[in-house]
Amino acid sequence: MKIKTLLLSALVAGASYSVSAQTTEPDVKYLSPKFKDNIFISIGVGMQGYMNTDNFDYGFGKVLQPLVNLSVGKWMDPYWGLRGQISGWQSKLYTDVNRLNNNNKFEKFQHKYINLNLDFMLNLTNLWRAYSPDNKWDMTLFLGPGLSFGKFHNKQMDVLINGSIGLGGKYNINKYWAIDLEARTHLMSTFFYTNKYFGQEEIAGRSYQDGLLSLSIGATYTFGGKNFARYESGAQEMRQQLNAQINNLEAELQQTQSQLEAARIAEQIAKKEVAAVEAEKMQVVAKTARKDFARYVGFTINKTDVKTEQMVILQAIANYMAENPDVKMKVVGYADKQTGSKYFNQKISERRAKNVYNLLIKKFGVPENRLSYVGLGDQDQPFKVNQYNRLVMILGEK
Repeated sequence: MKIKTLLLSALVAGASYSVSAQTTEPDVKYLSPKFKDNIFISIGVGMQGYMNTDNFDYGFGKVLQPLVNLSVGKWMDPYWGLRGQISGWQSKLYTDVNRLNNNNKFEKFQHKYINLNLDFMLNLTNLWRAYSPDNKWDMTLFLGPGLSFGKFHNKQMDVLINGSIGLGGKYNINKYWAIDLEARTHLMSTFFYTNKYFGQEEIAGRSYQDGLLSLSIGATYTFGGKNFARYESGAQEMRQQLNAQINNLEAELQQTQSQLEAARIAEQIAKKEVAAVEAEKMQVVAKTARKDFARYVGFTINKTDVKTEQMVILQAIANYMAENPDVKMKVVGYADKQTGSKYFNQKISERRAKNVYNLLIKKFGVPENRLSYVGLGDQDQPFKVNQYNRLVMILGEK
């Protein structure tokens, strides 16, 4: 049982250490706790230029126009998000496609437009390094489809499908505000077509595919501030499994300890019962010993000294009393009736009893409080043979 307890304790300790080790390098992720978290709005201003081979020939810097954009989006976690953006103003095209009829001069065309885009955003900074709420700088890649709305030469509104890609930099002032810098390019069919020169609809420039290149700076406000909850995916599951194992082991350990405690209590009760039985048995033995114990030391006529060969009897009495500490003895001296007077026999019986008494105490170490002595003279004769009554009897006290 003790070995089982030690093994269970070792398992609990090992499992606890394993959980502790797992928490040092967890698979940490961050998520938006609620749908309303990490929703933002951005506004920016900047410049845009219509990308067309004619404009590049004319000078791209000469065709730049103002730009305004407005975005609303949400970060699903620190790594990706979605946003919708509306942007636009006016685009210009300078082309010399009709230079023969226009004295080799570039002809100017322009139209107003609006772009609606749905962007998938990818935070490159948080992919390259571990996310921290204290990160100040972010770089974001965004791309997605969109629609372009515009009029050219007072025609009806045209709607074109576009695709765009861009790169943004962000400086986080605090969890609410950030400063943005974005560069984006749109690719689409051309808005610039006309029937002015050939009697039919033709493009104004040389390209059926055009684009917009824009650069803007602005600000972003996050409603309620950025709030990503820490989530430990694999480590959390492993920790839960290990905690469940620890709980099971601890329950088994507690059960084993309870069984040990019950066994210990039962053992103590059994020992007490055995001790009580033994004590009762000893009491019975002691009572029997006190009742039945009798040893005899014989003497020569008219003598009170204990003979050397009688010492073994006294030693046996001392040993018995040492083994039975609650036993008390009484030393009783006698004299035979056929020798001496009653007075003489009384005195000689007392001296015989006292000599044995003193030897037991002084020579054999019997405690004085466990012995007593008395001389009975010749008034009581234990034996029928006269000479046998010259003795001392050592009796257990009742």
